[in-house]
Amino acid sequence: MKKGWKRVGAVVLTASMLVTVASAAAQYGAVDPNDPYAPPVSGMFHEQKINADGLVGQYSVYIPENFEPCTDGVMILTPDGMTAKSFVESEEGQAWKALSDELGIATVYVEPQDGQTWNLDLSDDDRDDQAFLKKVYDTIRSKSQTLDAPFDMDERAFYLVGYEEGGASAHEFAMAWPAIFAGAASVGGSAVPESAIDTLGDALSYPFAEADSLAGQQENAIPNCDVPVPMWIVESEDEADNSDAVEAYWATANDAEQTSANSYAQTVYVSEENDRQRVWVTDGAKADEMTPEVLYEEFLSKVQRFVGDPEGRLEWTVEHTNDGKTGFFTYEQMIDGKQRRWMVYVPSSYNSSEAVPLVVATHGYSSAMTAFTGDSRWQDVAEENGFIVVFTQGYPTDGVMGNIPVPYWNNPLMGLTVEEPVDELSYFRQVVAQVKEDYTIDATRVYATGHSNGSCMTWLLALKESNLFTAFAPIGSNMGAYYETIKMNDVAVPVWNMKGEYDNEDGASLAEGTLSHDTISYWTQANGVSATAVEQTDETGRYVTQEYQDADGVPLVRFTEVKNSPHAYLPAQAEMIWEDFFSKYSKKDGVLYYEGKAVTTPEAAPSEFTDIDGHWAQDAIEQGVKQGLFSGTSATQFSPEQTVDRAMAVTILGRSAGTAGNASAAAAYTDVSADAYYAPYVGWATQQSITNGTSQTTFGPTEAVTREQMAVMLSAYVKAQGKTLPVANEAAAYADDASISSWAKDAVAQMQTSGIMTGKENNQFDPAGAVTRAELAVVMQRIAAL
Repeated sequence: MKKGWKRVGAVVLTASMLVTVASAAAQYGAVDPNDPYAPPVSGMFHEQKINADGLVGQYSVYIPENFEPCTDGVMILTPDGMTAKSFVESEEGQAWKALSDELGIATVYVEPQDGQTWNLDLSDDDRDDQAFLKKVYDTIRSKSQTLDAPFDMDERAFYLVGYEEGGASAHEFAMAWPAIFAGAASVGGSAVPESAIDTLGDALSYPFAEADSLAGQQENAIPNCDVPVPMWIVESEDEADNSDAVEAYWATANDAEQTSANSYAQTVYVSEENDRQRVWVTDGAKADEMTPEVLYEEFLSKVQRFVGDPEGRLEWTVEHTNDGKTGFFTYEQMIDGKQRRWMVYVPSSYNSSEAVPLVVATHGYSSAMTAFTGDSRWQDVAEENGFIVVFTQGYPTDGVMGNIPVPYWNNPLMGLTVEEPVDELSYFRQVVAQVKEDYTIDATRVYATGHSNGSCMTWLLALKESNLFTAFAPIGSNMGAYYETIKMNDVAVPVWNMKGEYDNEDGASLAEGTLSHDTISYWTQANGVSATAVEQTDETGRYVTQEYQDADGVPLVRFTEVKNSPHAYLPAQAEMIWEDFFSKYSKKDGVLYYEGKAVTTPEAAPSEFTDIDGHWAQDAIEQGVKQGLFSGTSATQFSPEQTVDRAMAVTILGRSAGTAGNASAAAAYTDVSADAYYAPYVGWATQQSITNGTSQTTFGPTEAVTREQMAVMLSAYVKAQGKTLPVANEAAAYADDASISSWAKDAVAQMQTSGIMTGKENNQFDPAGAVTRAELAVVMQRIAAL
């Protein structure tokens, strides 16, 4: 028996007309620093169009005013003969809208082709509904500014509900794309043709619940019928609309056996291996009792699906609650003029009389602190091992990759420009300081980890805040992982980087030219460890680690390939990072300890450069590297003939002087970023009058340094250091003396008589010639000998 779809009264319709109905690209204002997590757009958006790849149709979107970044989404399929708009105006549609308002979740209403009928028999003559619905899904998850109704949906918590024929279509959609759903329900219709069940179930699934990647599909060869989806079948009173074959399909897909009934379902199937895999079947006579609130709160929202393992990982949704003393606690505070958030997990063993370690865990782009608790399960590791975790929250930033404002960690080294950059380093410093004030934290054991864009943020912390943290574990991305010029660390900075086999940025490849290769090359040199790795594989064979050790065997740099995994952060990784890495390191009074033993100061290994053997400057290069003045351009290359630019020149001089520099003194130069590795040395060199800018507002950091410019810099440097140049040679005119600029003649003469810089063949000084890294290495050793 079909359900009678009641229309709401005029009062409700009048109210519904007050919400926004967009007809163009998203229109929104600047992010409000006092309320940054509000949705950029909100309201009801009807007649959203799909017309691509031969797929035509429309849908409606409702975004409540209390929707926040990375929050649940529910797709609702209407019965035959009902448009999305008319469904929204029905009693059932208004109940879904009210639930959206109450819980702050987004709802998407999709109609059959032309509002008429769903193509349940998969006819080639009609629209491919599964492809169309997937196109709708891909559209709503894109967050693009070009949409009328964009929103930042949590893909871990995407649910599907269908009514009557829309319920049967929901089964087919879930059969075709099971890995993108955390749960589904059909109300009053599950009569899927058995031929369609076979066709959809036998096709190969997306293996990792990543809706935009087919990586690993052929290797895993998982049929759709083997992928579990929690399913609630609310039967129709008309037996012709029900299907025993569909019930059996989902019981098998969930590897579930029939068990005791519950207050909602008369037939219940549950998997013994994973109780999140469930099938509920409710008699049609009770269909009216299965309201949107019951469907969502009692079944759908209980489970989420996480990326990382084949088929995706179904887990109970994390409840972010506390008992007043332990559990999850959310904080908000104005930081640098912006409302910022973070969430602290306090284990049940916490006692304020005893200092405990702190792990700072950072989510990825467009995600949220609440989502990252489900991804990583760091709270479970903290509970078992008795430390505190703070889950940080990114600030919504507009325009990144053409998207609406969504959480984004601003790492200037990533090369992405944003209009209003957020000072993330200030945020992390203040959050850690506040957590230390609120809880008893062991300051010698503070660690940072993050995923994707949060991995980039973790790398920035490693580069800029290694004094605040003890060790770092960036997972899933190496954008912005290093400076172009390598700076030796005064104290070793332990880093453990992990990438999935099917990850972004060339997966987990360490082949030369990949970002991971360059990242590991940088950090092995910066920490002065061997560039030759010791390979280790865990007992499961899934985690293959390249370990780079110092002379004492301390694993200061690690890189792990996670086999058969995409762009993900797995709970097993959190456990490994704590047990095998973080827990072994502490740092006190500027000394790093590994398993209680002091780690020696990093020392470079110049013998590993393969392009300086027999070079005329080899001895000077090796000595300069050992002194920490120079680093290689890769793990095995020094590039002795590479040109020295102004940024590198002042950096080498600053390192030789033993100064930490002064980045603020470089603020007058518009082409010197405060986060640039050379900024402190530019400021120092300017203050010491070693060199000036190329104009009042520019320094020209990438401009090559000529030999006469180098002579002037060296002369000023020696004077600033309080040294006296010897007179070891007689002054004699160079053959190209007329080419030497008047402002450089005295400095060139000083370099000649002191022997710091000498001429070239045929008594040429070559004043306009570029200085090479080899030449600079030699003159720095001559100056060091003064």
